[in-house]
Amino acid sequence: MFDVMQSATTLNGGSYPAGGTGSRARDLGLRAQKKLLGRVVSTGAGRSLLIDDATTSLLDNLYKLMERAAKTNPGLDKKQPEKVLKNIVKLSIKVGLLQRNQQLNATDDAKLAEIRTALRAVAMSVVSFYELEFSFDRAYLIKSLERCRTAIQTLIKPHLTDKSQDRCDQVFDFLTHSDFLDSVFRQDSEHRPVLGMLVSDINKALDAGHL
Repeated sequence: MFDVMQSATTLNGGSYPAGGTGSRARDLGLRAQKKLLGRVVSTGAGRSLLIDDATTSLLDNLYKLMERAAKTNPGLDKKQPEKVLKNIVKLSIKVGLLQRNQQLNATDDAKLAEIRTALRAVAMSVVSFYELEFSFDRAYLIKSLERCRTAIQTLIKPHLTDKSQDRCDQVFDFLTHSDFLDSVFRQDSEHRPVLGMLVSDINKALDAGHL
């Protein structure tokens, strides 16, 4: 997610000059960018313009994992994986735009640090559960994911709309679904090859300091 945010902050190069928080023109400009980006991220080609190759691979493999789990599990909504992917990208880019337009303060920086810490904990847990046999702890992973949800909601609530908050909940409602987690992490899971590709991407992101 932070890779996506960083990509968004550099769109069109640089940052806007600091301006008053009550600037109508600035608010309208930011709103227009959000609408444009919302349309762009609706297609895979559009997403590839905004996200680096490593992050694109990670998100693609996460999508494959969600999609295949949803297709083989009657307890999961088959339409949700595509929505989850779009919501992750939209939320990340919107937060990136807040950074780019200097609308985040020192308190928000601390919230971003908490999100990074929470995401890293989830990432390391996923790697560990994949690499170590019979180590999967569903309750622990859900707790870690809920920590991410809370941290992200705390950051975006003062800045983004209720719709964005709903998008965040849609993402984590799917990722914390017990049917999804059990389907992916059980030792004989048919989705293990795709999970392996996702773990490879996560390891690369961890090594590069992006998570």
